[in-house]
Amino acid sequence: MKNLLTKTFFLPIVLLLTGTAFFFSACNKDDVEVERAMHILINGYHGGEHPLVIAIDTTVFDHKNGDFMIQPQSNIHFTTAYSYKIPKKRLVTLTDTVTKKVVYSAQLPENTIKVNFNYLYLDGKVQELTPPAADPNINKLGFYIYDKSIDFPIDISLQKVNATTGDIRKEYIAKNVLPGRWVYVDYLPLKDFDKSADLRSATVNFTKANTDNEWAFDSDETKSKLGAEGFFLPKLNDKGKVQPYFIAPKVPNQTFSRLFFYLD
Repeated sequence: MKNLLTKTFFLPIVLLLTGTAFFFSACNKDDVEVERAMHILINGYHGGEHPLVIAIDTTVFDHKNGDFMIQPQSNIHFTTAYSYKIPKKRLVTLTDTVTKKVVYSAQLPENTIKVNFNYLYLDGKVQELTPPAADPNINKLGFYIYDKSIDFPIDISLQKVNATTGDIRKEYIAKNVLPGRWVYVDYLPLKDFDKSADLRSATVNFTKANTDNEWAFDSDETKSKLGAEGFFLPKLNDKGKVQPYFIAPKVPNQTFSRLFFYLD
């Protein structure tokens, strides 16, 4: 009986050890294929004639109501949280819905949780965006004003009105900005404009250079004053940021596009 008991218990132990090895092997495979997520932003301006459809790898964002389509003559703001398991080459593409031509293609980077892509198409061609290198001691803001009806330089300022006294606080961000070209300026957060609460009650104003209230865009105050909060300007202690802005006053509802990564 002793030998029989030994043989009887030996077989289950072997099976248990074999099953345990298989279990850990399966767990290791699951660890390799863990689900990942990436926050993707696509910004810019589409000055073409036809709508564009966005695709990320095999996922096509072509909502039946056209909600995800990039419409002609519009600024671009597209954001999504993209999840995947297996690392591989994946492309972000923009495709003309009429000609079926891929007008933009870029590879998703690996081992990152956030990425920004910029697509600027105007005057019949894709425009290259070449911002300056980051400087750890200061921020750099870039402005491109796209309005062919404007032939004068523009001043860009931050402004807020004291709700109690009515006093106006104004600080210039950039002066003598010429439309149709990139202008970059050094920027450190300004007093009274360096906190989120400050920017919520402030505006970014565009005026004819060297004037106080000659509005730059169609001589219209409403069109030439934009909420400062939406610019995601650097705040107190922020340094080393590079933030280009594409300003298109003729575009309804969304006058500008932020050509950098931000959390909306």
